[in-house]
Amino acid sequence: MTKQKSNLNWYFLVVGIFILYISLTNNQTNRETELKKITVELYKDITLVKGRKSSVEYKFWTKEYNNQFNILNGSISKGKHEAISNLKGGQLVDLYISPSEFENLSHETENITVEGISLNGIFLMTQAEFYRNRELYKFRLEIFSVFTALMLLLNGLIKIPKKINYIIIGVFIGSIIIMRIFEIGIY
Repeated sequence: MTKQKSNLNWYFLVVGIFILYISLTNNQTNRETELKKITVELYKDITLVKGRKSSVEYKFWTKEYNNQFNILNGSISKGKHEAISNLKGGQLVDLYISPSEFENLSHETENITVEGISLNGIFLMTQAEFYRNRELYKFRLEIFSVFTALMLLLNGLIKIPKKINYIIIGVFIGSIIIMRIFEIGIY
């Protein structure tokens, strides 16, 4: 009697289940709170953080506080990136931070998340934009994670030909690009 080889790819199944579990259980919702306003002078020009391993899109320092101030990925509305990246050292800006972040200003090693920013009374990022954009950003990451997990599970359960895999992935990426271009769906 010969032993029949299983069509299951266990490593795909394990990784797929793990990614699916992480993406579906990590649903922390942010609640809008009353923000504290601080007026600060920028120490240097605002810096765009390069690389995708960081959750920070921009970082900067002020003359009043030694903390690093961060603007998180996916929190700035379309069309406002240029205005924020053009902020220069010496400019006075109003920053809006949560009460817990306000308490962290006394701890110089703590990074401070900015939830709103204005220059000369003109908002470059409001609290409502911050929360709306962050929720959409998290939703896009969740969709990508679930799709990746499902592809791994499918490949773990049955042998899907490479050509079919490429077609499914191409359709997924194409739909994301179309949504991005026309600003529909998750954008």
